[in-house]
Amino acid sequence: MRLVVFGFGLLIAAVMALQAQAAVPAVAQAETEVSLDAGVMHTQYHENLSPGDDEDGLTAGFGVGAAALLPILRGWNPDLYTSLQYDFNAGDIHYGGHYQFTGAPVNATDNAVFNRIEARIGLGYQFPGIGVEAIPFLAAGYQAWNRNINNKGVIGTDEFYHSGFAGGGMRLDVPVAPRLVASIDGELLGLVGGGITIDNLGLDQDFGPSGEQRVNLGLDDAVAGRLHVFGRLFWEHFNYSGSRPQVYRSFFLVHEPLSVTTQFGADVGVAYSFY
Repeated sequence: MRLVVFGFGLLIAAVMALQAQAAVPAVAQAETEVSLDAGVMHTQYHENLSPGDDEDGLTAGFGVGAAALLPILRGWNPDLYTSLQYDFNAGDIHYGGHYQFTGAPVNATDNAVFNRIEARIGLGYQFPGIGVEAIPFLAAGYQAWNRNINNKGVIGTDEFYHSGFAGGGMRLDVPVAPRLVASIDGELLGLVGGGITIDNLGLDQDFGPSGEQRVNLGLDDAVAGRLHVFGRLFWEHFNYSGSRPQVYRSFFLVHEPLSVTTQFGADVGVAYSFY
């Protein structure tokens, strides 16, 4: 991890050393727009415990966003990059786990709801002569999972996972045609201030800090003037660190174990560019 962070820092330093011009029109248009999208997300969840719980399945969703990539000053200057994205997914995914207190195995359904919002701010630098825009950025946001197992008495019934996150990343925009822009970005984030609310037991437990990694691939096409269509593929991996044991009804000890979640999916949408 230290080598990854060190290499990431060197890449940012190299990009910021460029004497960059403002973004080429295709990139500026693709990054300066409001958007609406719909898609699917696959979730894989695993608890590092024996016996532990596992979940997997597809959920449908939508997203809304706004972004801007605008020159700070005219001429040879970096661009100011800002972005705000909200994503919502909900649906039934498979739960393979256990009953509370008895530990007996059970298969059930999680009527899951996922929410995620992320804000970014950064500086864009154009590689001279090729139009590629490199954007190192800072990011912060919030994510949550409302876990609703439909069998009463099952571990995970009416649980609410939530966490803030903060970190940074790098985005590359590549104009592959006069109106078509490809993009890739990667993020290294830290989950902070997280926890779990167990509604059916009346308990609230805090998580320690942990890590998250995310990669996005995208295509944006200016199909008619300011109207754009776009597609996105994404992959995300994170850990919840778990909680300390908490006493329930005087003699039961309840705690949330360390868990691993991987989510990936695809979205398509429309956008209006105001560049």
